Amino acid sequence: MRKVKRYLSLGFYLLKLNIRSGFQYPAYLIGWLISNPFQFLCGFITINVVISKFQPFGEWNIGQVVFLYGLGIISHGLSVVFFIQTWYMGNAVTEGGFDRLLVRPVNVFFQFCLDYFNFIGFTDLIPGVIIFVYGCITSNFQVSFINIIKIIIVIIGATLIRGGIYTITGSLAFWTKRGGELTGICLNMFDQSVKYPMSIYPEVIQGMFTFMIPIGFLSFYPASELLNIQTGFTLPGSLCLWTLIVGIGVYLIGMVIFNSGMARYESSGS
Repeated sequence: MRKVKRYLSLGFYLLKLNIRSGFQYPAYLIGWLISNPFQFLCGFITINVVISKFQPFGEWNIGQVVFLYGLGIISHGLSVVFFIQTWYMGNAVTEGGFDRLLVRPVNVFFQFCLDYFNFIGFTDLIPGVIIFVYGCITSNFQVSFINIIKIIIVIIGATLIRGGIYTITGSLAFWTKRGGELTGICLNMFDQSVKYPMSIYPEVIQGMFTFMIPIGFLSFYPASELLNIQTGFTLPGSLCLWTLIVGIGVYLIGMVIFNSGMARYESSGS
């Protein structure tokens, strides 16, 4: 318990330092506050155009797709806040960025992620929450205590899925010395997959996004349960709870790969 309190205290202190440093450049913060909501607004407009001009996605109407999209943006925002450092792990490996972390009596991964606490990522949450609330209203989502708990569970699980996959792709840099390209592919895949129901893809792709790269659990499967829509693959139990279980599993796999990479890490020297 004492160790947990120590890490929470340290994390809170690092958070304050990053927020203070960020406010030294107000124009930079304002730029992100404008640009980030704009890109998600474009995604929202794209969804409306595709559905209104072409055809609905099976059982999914416009409100339900917006619900799905907003739910995905929220976990994206949180993953950017906590795990953005993993996007640039290749630079840390080639430039010896882990050297100073290894001499401190604190978990290396904890230090690495919070060394730059990206509070700018919270600007992603603003449009995400707005779009999600709009989706709740237009999809006639039933607001209840149980459903609110399920949403919290889904957000935590989806954030862990994103963070775990970022950690896995970033940790490959310990072997390849590069990881940015693969991380970029994952980012693009995440962005595109949460815009539309996974049921629009062939069953082979749905199976891959369920059992190999669990992108379906970011928003499609939990949204299907919350909105009472049938999915192509039937999984036992609550799909929302499955999102948390899968998230913990992917995150733990990411930590195993990261620790294995750290075991072979060699300083670049000075």
